[in-house]
Amino acid sequence: MKRILLLALLAGGAFYAYKTGRLGGGDGAFDKDGKPAVMLFTSAECGDPCDKIRAELKKRVASFDEVILTEPNSKYRVNAMPTVIAGKQRSVGDDVHKLAGMLGEVLGKDALTRRERIVLANHFDEQDKPKVVLYGTKWCGYCKAQRELFEEKKIPFEDVDVEASEAGLMAYNALEGSGYPLTYVGYRRFGGFNESEILAAVKELGDKPQAGLR
Repeated sequence: MKRILLLALLAGGAFYAYKTGRLGGGDGAFDKDGKPAVMLFTSAECGDPCDKIRAELKKRVASFDEVILTEPNSKYRVNAMPTVIAGKQRSVGDDVHKLAGMLGEVLGKDALTRRERIVLANHFDEQDKPKVVLYGTKWCGYCKAQRELFEEKKIPFEDVDVEASEAGLMAYNALEGSGYPLTYVGYRRFGGFNESEILAAVKELGDKPQAGLR
């Protein structure tokens, strides 16, 4: 009986939030004024990953709505927990760096730490259009492959050798890099040699100014 009552309360709360505009529809999360909102989907069995992302959101955003699911959610197309939806963007899993990039892209600099703001400002040109920035080394084979990919596709990119540049190493450490290459397209972060997702991001964001950091 208690379980049924809890589910009814959760469903009622989610319905009220949706009706009042606090939660968006299947196309994203927006408030009643059409501005991006943040939704966190968790489950009772999610444990540490959900706790980690919940704590990260509390540090980065003024408010967010948490929806505790007992089964996959078709309305918002949520099949794994934790999932965070902000505006039309989503982050699945407990990668806090991916989450930070998404929040920066959707909500702007207020969702970033001071160190992130300083470093990520260099990932955009003067018109706030995203640049491709590769953090790597000369000896890294995957870095070489990534560079060759960009050259083949004629994609301009900033090549940061973290072993040859003190500023580059500081930026890499500020972004908590843990392997090479670490590539950014504006706010979006990609670890390792990642051809398809990076090319898709370049195509999507190449001419699209993102939230300013200046």
